[in-house]
Formats: sequence, C-alpha cells, structure tokens
Amino acid sequence: MRKKQISATLYLESRISKINHQLIVEDSPDGYLFSHGRYPTKILPEDLPEWFIYGYLYKRHGYISAKGVKHLIYSPNYFVDNHLYKDDLLAISYDKVIKPTKSARGFSWFSGYDHIISGALIVRFVEATKKHSGYNVDEIQKELTKKSEWYYELNPR
Repeated sequence: MRKKQISATLYLESRISKINHQLIVEDSPDGYLFSHGRYPTKILPEDLPEWFIYGYLYKRHGYISAKGVKHLIYSPNYFVDNHLYKDDLLAISYDKVIKPTKSARGFSWFSGYDHIISGALIVRFVEATKKHSGYNVDEIQKELTKKSEWYYELNPR
C-alpha cells in the first residue's frame, strides 16, 4: 500500500459547511479527516505521525502538528480564576515570526500566525513542540508553571 501524504499542519474530524443559510457540522462517514478542517482526505487518524497532537481545536476535535514549529507566543489570561488554561492562547507559526499588533481601538492581537490553540491542549502542544521541533519552549514552560501556581493559590485543592 502506498504511504499517505501528510502535508497539512491541521486535520479535523469534521467540517462546518453552510447549507441553506445554516451551519452544518459534517463528519466523514468513513472516519477520514478533513485537511485544514475543510478539505476531505483519505487520511485516517492512525495514518498521522506521532507529532500530531489530538485536542479540541476550532470548536471541533482534531490533530495539530508539533513538528516544524518556528515561533510560538503564549498569552495567559489572569483575569478569570475559575479554570486553569481555558482562556489562555498559544499562537503557532510554522514559517515566520509572529508579531504583536494593536488595533485602532487599542485591542492587542497577533499577525503572522498559522493557528491559535487554547485550553489544556497548550501544555501538551508545548511539550510535543519541544520534542519534535527542537524549539526552545523554556520561557513558555516557565509562564505555564507561573500560571498554574497562581491558579492553585486561588483555588486550593
């Protein structure tokens, strides 16, 4: 059997389509994944290499590559203290540096990223990036530890 070509950095289990002005979530009947969350493939989850991390991405479940990462920016949320990483963001780029930007209204965001992830997936993705991309994640891991300590100080077990 021919080896399948894995070229995307994101594969989702379903896609969202607009049919008759309604958003419809479509699953592949054969269990195939959707490249970039849109395009049908003949790739099954077991075809993906170990550097694809499973999690909740873009309001669906899927897999994101931790290989080839060139830049990460972690943005913790210290305003909400009733959950640990749910509102934190990790911007991921596979080919260029991510730059912070500011809108006319003063809202801060990023440009140059390929994906944004949130929640507990951040911790698993950072570990996988360290292993599969050789990207230095020390500063992000320090910030994750700091966030964890802050959370558990406010919410003792």
